[in-house]
Amino acid sequence: MSLCQLENNDTYRLGIWKIEEDEISLRRLIKEDIAVPFTNAGKRIEFLAVRALAKAMDIDPLKIAHLPSGKPYIENCALNVSISHTKGYVAILLSSLIHMGIDIEQISERILKVRSKFMHPDEEKALYGLKCNESSSLLLHWCAKESLYKAIPDEEVDFINDLRILQFNISGEKGSFRAKALKSGINFQVYYTIEKDFVLTYCFSKESR
Repeated sequence: MSLCQLENNDTYRLGIWKIEEDEISLRRLIKEDIAVPFTNAGKRIEFLAVRALAKAMDIDPLKIAHLPSGKPYIENCALNVSISHTKGYVAILLSSLIHMGIDIEQISERILKVRSKFMHPDEEKALYGLKCNESSSLLLHWCAKESLYKAIPDEEVDFINDLRILQFNISGEKGSFRAKALKSGINFQVYYTIEKDFVLTYCFSKESR
């Protein structure tokens, strides 16, 4: 079993699964006959790993469904769910809060080449003078904005102009910072974790906490 992190509290449940199994092993863990809507081997493994993690979090893997927009939900369940995956890992966030989201990203220097696609000039300016790794800082901005995008009701979101990271700083391997979805005016608290292989962010609207 590859459950590498599980958090439970009064606000949310969070799980991270390190993918070390093949398709047959994952199916054995799930113990359910699940149809996988992909032919690509990697996507099939990710799909099943999400269901294996869901089962470990006491979520019925057969009840995970998706809206036409792609947003996941759990059938006949009052709780909200957010799902993310990256190379070798999947993550699930479960909460009764409405505006919530999670993202997990593999650590890579490639983020330095694509910063112009998601960084606002004010965010770039805020990075100057910070004593923190540049690639980690940029990756956390991207990861946080992905989390925000999953948490908000807005459509056609521009990552540069519609999502803003505020008072950013890295204060260790775990911490938090503020963010805002400018179209809807929703304020968020973003929590982060930096691991050897990945960074993880998850967010909740401050109004609902």
